[in-house]
Amino acid sequence: MTSTRTLPESLAGCGVSCAVAAQGSFQAPAEAIKTLRQKLEVIPGEPLAPSFLKHLEEQTLVGLEALGQAIRVHGLSPSSFLNWGVLAAPRFLGRATLAFYLQRYAVEGAWGMSPHFIPHRTLHSVSGAVSLALHLHGPNFGIDGGPGAASQSLLAAVAMLGKGGLPGLWLLLTGWDREPLSKPSATSAGESPSERPPICQAVALALVPVPPGWTGLQLRVTPGSLADSRGGVNGLSSSERFFSLEELREALAGAQGRVGDQVWPLVGGGTVTLGRGGKESEP
Repeated sequence: MTSTRTLPESLAGCGVSCAVAAQGSFQAPAEAIKTLRQKLEVIPGEPLAPSFLKHLEEQTLVGLEALGQAIRVHGLSPSSFLNWGVLAAPRFLGRATLAFYLQRYAVEGAWGMSPHFIPHRTLHSVSGAVSLALHLHGPNFGIDGGPGAASQSLLAAVAMLGKGGLPGLWLLLTGWDREPLSKPSATSAGESPSERPPICQAVALALVPVPPGWTGLQLRVTPGSLADSRGGVNGLSSSERFFSLEELREALAGAQGRVGDQVWPLVGGGTVTLGRGGKESEP
């Protein structure tokens, strides 16, 4: 059921912003992800141990690679984010593999399921792995786990940064573009598969409170009802597509040449705006 609840007048026009200090993205089909289990370096000069990588879920591996790209491209020092937190928003983590193991469990019982399966495929598995890989001292949480994970994780991120207890946090969105249930198969003898393999993708953002004079990218969350968010805010037209991993990844890829802000409705109400700082004073 669609929510159309009305917000108190005291919240009208309010919003919370955070600066995007660094960003990274990565995508790969299942076959290419296998190479990440052999060698993956998130912090430059500190390759992760194969024993650490061996049992990680595919979304975790792709997410770690996206984090590594953000750190390398923007030249971040590990000491600069030592006390940060991390929020990971996987989408349907391990669902395809779970279907396989449930069938084995029905036939073989407990002996048919690896003891490593569950610890690496729960909601907080991705954030926990990131915290270990980056040696973070801040909190780590898995958020939502479903189709609304991007919206929920962003709301949690601005809330945590807004309280003033964290110097920054990593926000990691991961998911498959479609379920990796099986390989494409020919429809008849002699035909070639017409579908490309499913792609696992990730976006990593380093978020910090907006510093004075910030002119870089920032995300601004504005509260509102679901009905209001469809219409946009402050004269900006809102997209009909909700804020998501795919929407954010596409927007960040074109952020350098885009004129104007990108606005999306959030699942449950309100909007998020991706734009440049320095346009107006922040609260």
